[in-house]
Amino acid sequence: MQHLHFLEKSCLTSPCPPDIPPRHREGLLRTLLYALLLVAATSAHAEVKFSKDIAPILVRRCIGCHGERANQGGYRAQTFQNLLRKGASGASPIVAGRPEASRLFQLITSSTAQIRMPKSDDSLSKEQVALVRRWITEGAKFDREDRNASFASLLGARRHPQSPAFYANPLPVLALAFAASGETFAVGGYNEVLIYETGVGKLVRRIGGLPQRIQSLQYTPNGKMLLVAGGTPGEYGEVAFVDLLTAKRGRVFDTFPDIVLSATLNSDSTKIAVGSADSSVRLYDANSGKSIWASSVHSGWVTSVCFSGDERYVLSASKDMTVKVHAIATGTLFTTYQGHNRQIGTYSGQDAIYAVRPLPHSPDACSGGGGRWLQIWNPVKTQAESGDACDMEERFAKQGHARYIPHGFAHEVFALIVQDGQIFAGSGDGAIKQFDLESGKEVRAFSAHTDWVYSLSYSSSAHRLVSGSYSGEICLWDTQSGRLLKTLFAQPKTVSMKDGR
Repeated sequence: MQHLHFLEKSCLTSPCPPDIPPRHREGLLRTLLYALLLVAATSAHAEVKFSKDIAPILVRRCIGCHGERANQGGYRAQTFQNLLRKGASGASPIVAGRPEASRLFQLITSSTAQIRMPKSDDSLSKEQVALVRRWITEGAKFDREDRNASFASLLGARRHPQSPAFYANPLPVLALAFAASGETFAVGGYNEVLIYETGVGKLVRRIGGLPQRIQSLQYTPNGKMLLVAGGTPGEYGEVAFVDLLTAKRGRVFDTFPDIVLSATLNSDSTKIAVGSADSSVRLYDANSGKSIWASSVHSGWVTSVCFSGDERYVLSASKDMTVKVHAIATGTLFTTYQGHNRQIGTYSGQDAIYAVRPLPHSPDACSGGGGRWLQIWNPVKTQAESGDACDMEERFAKQGHARYIPHGFAHEVFALIVQDGQIFAGSGDGAIKQFDLESGKEVRAFSAHTDWVYSLSYSSSAHRLVSGSYSGEICLWDTQSGRLLKTLFAQPKTVSMKDGR
């Protein structure tokens, strides 16, 4: 209040024009004071910015039911263009300058539980409602150029919270990666990456300030950077480099409206392919960070991406039971592999796909998920065997060119590695099996886990396999003998934190 007293004193002691009677001077000056105070109060509330103030509310509270895939009430609100379109009610969602006439504002302020939005969730806070009101009153302006840009992309990369100093329970291990030397391996933690020393299995480093869930990890060949992908399910996804020298999150290549489930570098680390639960596949230049292309041809989560061994294609596996093959230069769909979605024939089955991996120096790929087989197939031959709906049953009754390797698991395959002429597969049985790539014969089984095996990583140089399960158990194996070397748990207790922001 001190500045208000200063204003009042200045006005009352300043000289007035001589022709104004003294009895009116005080009233005039007080009127001037209150006018100045009104201006000051108005300027104290800066104009509401859509990208800064409103988009975060919509992303966190609305697009789960009114987003790219979900359109409850016939309404989507993940872009500004869609936000302005009328839903099933036919009412205008936003009427510039008139909050009470705007259907969106009516819904977020309704006192009727069946009508109020968000539905079956907490109401928006008073502060959030006030921001929406002010934004509409001020003209409902959009402060960006592209009205078709997703709101999630307007927010930029998040500043993630610090990881807990201690974990009360082990965390599900969704991502693992050996360094090229095989001397260390990385494990996805809670808002962090955990680095373990391979020889003794000791936790030696914690790099924090990262997405809540880490779904994918890969070291660059020089060991200086770690590609990290993950996010928060249904809300946010991110793919970024972490500088291992500084333990800081470096370039964030992009943000997503849903969690990123897979990201991988090509052989010379110049490109990054990314797959997200928002059903998109994207390709980036690893050096400049620029987007090369984006594709949205899947109808379900993109669970796994890889580059073909000859680097002609980007392959993407999905819960929609297909693997899409994209031309690496343009992102154009080259063909679709339907081998996991066959209703008739010897190898029939309709199953989600959770992993796809390339065969070295070849366009061939290996894929697995639900069903009883791992499948090895060639994109070019797949395209040649494809046809139209008229001959679908006849084509599907034939085996085609694909090889089918029976794996013997009772549950889904969640993790695959194809390397050194071997296939390693981890399953919902808690088991891991090794197959000879050429013959398809089982070499050995690795049995120690008591819960679903979600992640695998293999080191050729160290002849080591590391596996992670839903229970947080990490097993380190000798691949030459099949012997279990160590059992660890993703449950940090002692190592000091490093901020990866």
